[in-house]
Amino acid sequence: MGNLSSSTNDDDNSDFSNTYRSSSQSGIPSEAASSRREASQLRFEAKAASQQSQYEYHFGSRSEAEVLSIEKNHLYKQMDKKNQQAATLIFEHFNRDRSYNVIDLHGLYVNEALEYLEDRLAMCRSANILKLTVITGMGNNSPNKIAKIKPQVKKFVRENCLKVTGYSGHIEIDLSTNNEPTADSYQNTNGCIIL
Repeated sequence: MGNLSSSTNDDDNSDFSNTYRSSSQSGIPSEAASSRREASQLRFEAKAASQQSQYEYHFGSRSEAEVLSIEKNHLYKQMDKKNQQAATLIFEHFNRDRSYNVIDLHGLYVNEALEYLEDRLAMCRSANILKLTVITGMGNNSPNKIAKIKPQVKKFVRENCLKVTGYSGHIEIDLSTNNEPTADSYQNTNGCIIL
């Protein structure tokens, strides 16, 4: 998978402590919840190093600022690694007994969920699977019970002009038609390919 995670994408994990208060409540494996907590701590430390670096630079200590900036980057890399470990554990946990035409994105950050979805779509297409069921959940374990994954999956589906049927906690993507551009296709005003 490509690395869509970014140390500057704070929206995804800003409510970490609220989301992972009780890993048993959300079904997240405890090892994954622990990795998420460690990533959150690393993010906090990286932000502190960044602020201190800016302070040092502003007051003329450029060499100290550079050392702190390097430390910040190292901490963000560690954070990304911990989040990737957690995502792998979570994805495997929720998908271990599922067939390839079903993917469960529960417990993942949005960017992680989209990475797994892209990979699964490619896998389905190469295996000539005609329908993919994407379990997004309804946001019951999200802060304020507001779904984060499903709206972004819907956006991804729209942007990629996929045929979809929506349900309360999942969507079904129809892969029976080829959505790749051909010489006879053109884009409409929404950016969708018209075949």
